[in-house]
Amino acid sequence: MVIKEKIEKLRTLMRERKIDAYIVQTSDPHQSEYLADYYKTREFITGFTGSAGVFVITANKAGLWTDSRYFIQAAKELDNSGIDLYKMGVEGYPTYEEFLINEVPEFGRIGFNGLCFSIADYKSLSKKMGNRMLVSNLDYVEKIWEDRPASPNGKVWIYEEKYTGESLKSKLNRLREEMKRKEYDYYFIGAPEDICYLLNIRGNDVDYNPVVLSYMLISDKRAYLCIEEDKIDDDLKEYFKENEIDVQSYDYIFQLLKDIKGQNRIFLDPTRTNVKVFDSINSNVRVSTGINITSWMKAIKNETELENEKKAYLIDCATLVKFFNWVETGTHTGNLTESIASKKLHDLRKENESFIEDSFETIAGYKENAAIVHYSPTKAFSKTLENKGLFLVDSGAHYLEGTTDITRTIALGELSEEEKTDYTLVLKSHMMLAECKFKNKTTGKRLDMIAKYPLWKNGKDFFHGTGHGVGFVLGVHEGPQSISQRSDIEFVEGMTTSIEPGLYIEDSHGIRIESEAYVKKEYENEFGKFLGFELLTYIPIDTRPIRKDLLENWEIEWINNYNKKCEEKLSSYLEGNDLLYLKESCKAI
Repeated sequence: MVIKEKIEKLRTLMRERKIDAYIVQTSDPHQSEYLADYYKTREFITGFTGSAGVFVITANKAGLWTDSRYFIQAAKELDNSGIDLYKMGVEGYPTYEEFLINEVPEFGRIGFNGLCFSIADYKSLSKKMGNRMLVSNLDYVEKIWEDRPASPNGKVWIYEEKYTGESLKSKLNRLREEMKRKEYDYYFIGAPEDICYLLNIRGNDVDYNPVVLSYMLISDKRAYLCIEEDKIDDDLKEYFKENEIDVQSYDYIFQLLKDIKGQNRIFLDPTRTNVKVFDSINSNVRVSTGINITSWMKAIKNETELENEKKAYLIDCATLVKFFNWVETGTHTGNLTESIASKKLHDLRKENESFIEDSFETIAGYKENAAIVHYSPTKAFSKTLENKGLFLVDSGAHYLEGTTDITRTIALGELSEEEKTDYTLVLKSHMMLAECKFKNKTTGKRLDMIAKYPLWKNGKDFFHGTGHGVGFVLGVHEGPQSISQRSDIEFVEGMTTSIEPGLYIEDSHGIRIESEAYVKKEYENEFGKFLGFELLTYIPIDTRPIRKDLLENWEIEWINNYNKKCEEKLSSYLEGNDLLYLKESCKAI
């Protein structure tokens, strides 16, 4: 079925129920960032394969809203589909809510599938739509998706305490203490990564995310896990029994919520709770909302997690040294493509004994393709690498020891002065934040401004976040902390974050340099407590594209010291030509 046929089938279903507009978000019942194939409804309807976007259809218009990471990609994938691209955050383009106000008459009907629509989005939309009616029980995609993939059914496994550093019982006790302090009778969790963190389990329901789709409801005495029973074996059942976790069927969550008596108070995260779940709660139950308690808990890594994470990064950084040596050797043959390189990186990671899976789809962009922020090559569309220009590789993996997310941009040969200048400015931005000292509880918004200063000073900018939390064998993107112009979350000791400034010149080149770090205490005095970043990532910074005349003395010293540490930490993991490549890459400038 081509896109235009799908759109017409949607419109036929809309006419039957007199629906004026229908919304398809990029979501599942848990508002996950990455989706199982079964829940890729927006991608099915539109053909747009990016990880973020909202599709809206009316009787005579259809539009897709996505952010700056995907403008170039979306324009190509939507070509000749009958779907217009609306660029989020760009002047002149309406938001999808403004579009609905303009296109749907007062008292008109707007439909969507409430199972895959968060309470936060519902309340925001309802407030803006005035007298227009929201109809939340319409799963139109299910009606037209004839060859829909099966719903995820991966097996669950226990993640040992030697990696997590804390038992299930300890975490549950900490959680209940917080519930008691806040006077919550019940706590609902709809985020699979929070559930896996709390229970010390992992699964494989979603590509790149070792989680299992499930719900939890917790009181001071009972803890219910709602999950498809065939995902857990006898050992898991015994594990849950020992830890007093009551296992129920996946859909039983709706009955559990319905059974809560009035005047009890329940806490939930409105961004991770779907409309159908919320509608199951009796109207006289008091509802408190906020960021998941478990999200705050898992954001601060304990000593065991951090030590394991350091091991994971050494394994992965050594693997990337092997990869980049292979890339530079293979480029000379004239037969190496972005797609072949991506597959090779995956294969090299698989050679490590503790490898679980990639933590996201590898971004491997050569020259102008690197300007597409979330570009992923395919066999059909993949550039051949040549002995010139820049090659950007953003990739990561889940190991038993931890999760990695690393970006390096390397020179494959001759570069333009513009490429060298842009590379140096991005590196200056990376160093500015990596070396930053800041007051305890400084917000991500302030850290973002510090990082961007070298670029802003030269009239340049990038439009994605500068950093995100990284999960511990969970989601590679983890909140609540982030470094971006929108983040008011305060940074404290033990949090992890990526540091990933970039610069993207359409039809020319793209640059990003990303390392992960954790927050540590630097010093405390009469002015308060000051924090800084300790890097976890140690793979050489490519010095060949650097314009040394743009660097200050401390920056030259930083680069040389960092690359020296890379050589010291990785040498024991490498041998032969790979070791020689490492030593050459780490030479001082």
